[in-house]
Amino acid sequence: MTAAPDQRPPAPPAAPVPVLARAELETLRDGWLVRGRWSKADLWTATLPGGRRVVVKDFAGKPWLGRALGRFQLRREQRALAALAGLPGVPALVGVLDADGFAMERVEGTRLPKCSPEARRRALPEFARILAAAHAAGVVHNDLRGRENVLVAADGLSVAVIDWGGATFFPPGSWRRRLFFPWARRVDEGGFLKWKEQFAPEALTGPERDFLRRFRRWRRLWPFNRKGA
Repeated sequence: MTAAPDQRPPAPPAAPVPVLARAELETLRDGWLVRGRWSKADLWTATLPGGRRVVVKDFAGKPWLGRALGRFQLRREQRALAALAGLPGVPALVGVLDADGFAMERVEGTRLPKCSPEARRRALPEFARILAAAHAAGVVHNDLRGRENVLVAADGLSVAVIDWGGATFFPPGSWRRRLFFPWARRVDEGGFLKWKEQFAPEALTGPERDFLRRFRRWRRLWPFNRKGA
């Protein structure tokens, strides 16, 4: 990737995440985005007093096994969002309802593949900046190839990366960061370069093309490849 690593000083310790009353928030619900299967979260929207719009990721209505799996996913996503607090282009963690759900900032935009060719090209540098800043904070998204996970505002400049449910947080200074982060971040870098190859192939550098070739060879060994082996 061509984006430079984020050079900002370390962020101060994050403030405790507010606890929201589920019963009260449910009275403010104004729509559904997704009704997930037994192991997938429901996503619903609400408007808080003062006009702030949020999306609630919720496993409360699932069977016990779905809730157990969901709680693991929710904790993982909350850790990632907390580590990225204040980063433009990442939804803010607004509050926790309970072990089965949390609320995050609602982000408006058009999915990257649905944008005009020119808007896609304009979005790439900001996309790269968000990714570099997330990596500087020790967070790997792990699913940037998902077509629904990158949103672009109408101006084509404001970009948001959403759905951090599969993200991995490598705390700065930890042994996991030293050993595994340099390899884990390549999943994100490969995902970003796939978008760049599709929308601005002439902008790919020689090293980026070499990286993509190596990345594709390794992906063939991954048993959960979206397109099969």
